[in-house]
Amino acid sequence: MPEAGVAAGDGRAGGAPGGGAAAEAARFVAGLRLGDVPQEVVQHALLVVRDTLGVLVGGSRQPENAAAARMAVGLGGPGRSSVAGASEGTSAHVAAMLNATSAVTLELDEGNQFALNHPAIHVLPAALAVAEEVGATSAQFLEAFLCGYEVAVRFGAATRLRDQVHPFGTTAVVGAAAAGGKLHGLSEEELRGCLLLAAGTAIASSQTAANSGASVRNLAAGLTAHNGVLAVALHRAGFTGEERVFDRVFGEILGTEWREEDVAFGQDDFFITRNYFKLHACSRWNHAPIEAAGDLLRQGLSLDELERVRVWTYDPAVRLAAPFPKNGYAAKHSIPFNVAAALLWGSNDLVVFTDEAVRDPRILELQALIEVREDPGLTALLPAVRPARVEAELRDGRTLTAYADRLPGGFDQPFSEDELLAKFRRLAGMGLPRRRVDDLLRACTNLGSAPSIEPLTTILRDVAPALR
Repeated sequence: MPEAGVAAGDGRAGGAPGGGAAAEAARFVAGLRLGDVPQEVVQHALLVVRDTLGVLVGGSRQPENAAAARMAVGLGGPGRSSVAGASEGTSAHVAAMLNATSAVTLELDEGNQFALNHPAIHVLPAALAVAEEVGATSAQFLEAFLCGYEVAVRFGAATRLRDQVHPFGTTAVVGAAAAGGKLHGLSEEELRGCLLLAAGTAIASSQTAANSGASVRNLAAGLTAHNGVLAVALHRAGFTGEERVFDRVFGEILGTEWREEDVAFGQDDFFITRNYFKLHACSRWNHAPIEAAGDLLRQGLSLDELERVRVWTYDPAVRLAAPFPKNGYAAKHSIPFNVAAALLWGSNDLVVFTDEAVRDPRILELQALIEVREDPGLTALLPAVRPARVEAELRDGRTLTAYADRLPGGFDQPFSEDELLAKFRRLAGMGLPRRRVDDLLRACTNLGSAPSIEPLTTILRDVAPALR
């Protein structure tokens, strides 16, 4: 905790050892060397990179993202940084914005339950764009990505957001800036200044944007990567950040609490190995209810016998309590819809989240039976466990109950390599022919040893644009 009389986040005294969260993070970023990172951490980071690139390519095929890719040079001018679906390069900050927006669109990107949000889609596009801009090696890119990821997790863990604020954007801008600063070879003191400046540009993402199916929510991730990249350039130009910015922006404006002491970096302590991967194409807050619903079916539940369904979950997952989403994107942020889809179709894959599916009379009828409530006992288990309990009341008076806490794809119940590889091939194949998918897979495997990331980024430019 800060010393008496010294405000947390001051950046000069108190807080984390050595002078605050910015100084602590800058010390970690400046000192990290890929050769010193345990090999199992490096290998897991490569899995995260591969998974994120797969969802990026798949998401870039969505019409709004493909249209934005065609605007890349107009938005950012010509440059060296690649955008999925654009044949010409543009400036690093615009490439980071467009690629991050594409990567989050399908809701299949990885996440980290110890952070507020999904670190990779905020950090990787920023690191990729800057790596191209400065001509970094693939090892330097991977090193910077790992730095940014770990910083993003810790700043997220230290913040309690307001209920109205969606987690995407927000604190992850500090991680994007950390990755960019690392690639530019900034000193520890320069990095500290970049992180303070970046936090002052944090994006406030509305929870209701996601719930109502507004794709501006995806831009929150894109603009965060954009601002993280720009923070490095603007700090070098002479712009400065507020010394108490974390207290103010994360602890008072976007959130209600900032815990400086949570920004600590231990030797060989990497949160990236405690992430989760997703096969359900929806918010992770839905996944425990989905798994519990599947268990009810395995117990013999017949939908004809169903009287009512109660979903007990944690705060903040109760933010997704509203039924009857208005479009396929909003459906990704509705627990009643996702439980109904699991019970009715046995699937929460991409094909479920369409405008046609949300209007299906059967899914509408089933959602009317589902209510979502918070169980404070489940909330108390966060962040290590994200559980749910689903109770199905039957017309004959019986109640079937299912509980889920160890979710598929988590660090304690990981997907197999075959499952993750099939996901990558499927999503990358949405925008690339099979031969180029194989090339992208090879480029991901060789990250860390290849002299540059050009073999990877060249493939992104080959992504077929979606039809207008």
